[in-house]
Amino acid sequence: MAHEIKNILFLIVIGVFCGFYYLDILSLPQPEEKNLVIFLIGGITIFLVLELGRSIYRGLKNKYDHKSSLFQDIKAWIKSRQFILVVNVILYVIFVPIIGFFIATLLFIALLNYLLNSRKIWEITLLPIVLLILIYLLFVTLLGINLPTGILF
Repeated sequence: MAHEIKNILFLIVIGVFCGFYYLDILSLPQPEEKNLVIFLIGGITIFLVLELGRSIYRGLKNKYDHKSSLFQDIKAWIKSRQFILVVNVILYVIFVPIIGFFIATLLFIALLNYLLNSRKIWEITLLPIVLLILIYLLFVTLLGINLPTGILF
């Protein structure tokens, strides 16, 4: 049952994120972009509903597992790596327009590596820097795409 509760909470967080993104894209000027994103969110919604139904069914089927309660399951999920990933992605999306793509991505990758118990110094510092240099060379220099800038860069 604990696994199903974690799965249901994770799916709800993804659904809420998709809902906010859907509300945000309604202001896009080009109908092609809007329609593509609406199509993708529709597909994700169908998947989420099916997976949520499957998790609820399995949870109800195994409800006689008295080893854990709902509160304990939620507490365990908050301490899990899934929760860490969800919170970091949400913070990343919030901070990209504020502090810029490069600084937010550097902080996101370094913090995520650290939180996921990667204690090698090159994975926390060098890996994000090399990745950002490659992104800069590919997207900004080679393709001429402007990445989001913020107050820092």
